[in-house]
Amino acid sequence: MDRPRRPGASSALRRSAALGSAALDLSAEISRREARRRSAALRARAYLIVQCALAAAVAYSIARYVFDVAVPLFAPVAAMITLGMTHGQRLRRALEITVGVGVGVFVGEIIVHWLGMGWWQVALIVGISMTIAAALDVGPLLITQAGVQGLIVALLSANSTLAFGRWFEALIGSTAGLAFAAIVPTSTVLRPRARAIALLRDVSDVLTRTAAAMTHKDQAAVEKALVDARATEVAFNGLKGVTADSREILRLTPLSTRRKAAIATVASMLEPLDRAIRNMRVLNRRAAVCLQTGEDVPAPYIRAVAELGAATEMLVHHVERGTPPPGLRAELLEIATHTGARAPGATLSAEVIRAQVRSMLVDYLMISGDTAEEARAQVRSVCTD
Repeated sequence: MDRPRRPGASSALRRSAALGSAALDLSAEISRREARRRSAALRARAYLIVQCALAAAVAYSIARYVFDVAVPLFAPVAAMITLGMTHGQRLRRALEITVGVGVGVFVGEIIVHWLGMGWWQVALIVGISMTIAAALDVGPLLITQAGVQGLIVALLSANSTLAFGRWFEALIGSTAGLAFAAIVPTSTVLRPRARAIALLRDVSDVLTRTAAAMTHKDQAAVEKALVDARATEVAFNGLKGVTADSREILRLTPLSTRRKAAIATVASMLEPLDRAIRNMRVLNRRAAVCLQTGEDVPAPYIRAVAELGAATEMLVHHVERGTPPPGLRAELLEIATHTGARAPGATLSAEVIRAQVRSMLVDYLMISGDTAEEARAQVRSVCTD
């Protein structure tokens, strides 16, 4: 005989099935976003890798076939360091390379010529070269490079022609690296734009997953989102670096006004984007606290976080085309209405989440072109407290 089903059992099964389906949909969406993020990161790095490879080949060719350097060693190395796998103050870095190599070559030449070569001379060459480079206020990498170049010259018998060749190679490589950064079409525009787009999509992803975690009370999911939220600081610093490089190069090259305007768009959004990312991290931490302590977050607040994630995707249009997409402002103000008044029974952590959403709305309005005063006034206009 079949057992009679308890009242409400079928509805409980339906709820479980619905939650399971929602969890699968969320997992699929997260997987798709992660694949897009990794693909975008690979494309951005692939461009720089190809650029470094070509610049190294050109620097080697100039040193070897134009200036007849027998074994071009530092020219391709200097080109790669100048382009760099990290970014920021590229012109300064090129100068530091040349100075660091010159110091090392000079010290190696002098010591080996007057004192010969031995274990204590090695220590002396490294110590003096690095001390002089540090006194000249070059970067940590180039302080080490000064010592390395001093040793290279010393161990290769400190031939004067070699010494001049090493210094001259550094100059060739640095120049080749700067030329590739400045002349290769669209490189100064594509890299900051790609970084900004990738960062905005990371922010959108974190907000979307945080909202889903609060909906399903998934502690593990919100903790993972918190880790990813913290990682956006590194990504933002990288964006600042490539944008500074691009603006530096654009000042020295006769590129079109359109390219300069594209970089200006990215540069103008850095300050409000920095604040938005900081506000997002606070929001995410409070969401984690709510789940840890069993606090309920009002549904309108969760909805606002989810919609803010979708609005973040709309900002990609702003970076790609230089103008805010139609409907962005209306969307941001609509989100503000969901956090316009305190929900009954809202806890302190929930109120912090609401406050951070409103702060991010101000930041996004500033990214789209408003002043701070205009953005705050618009958010206040749809709020009742």
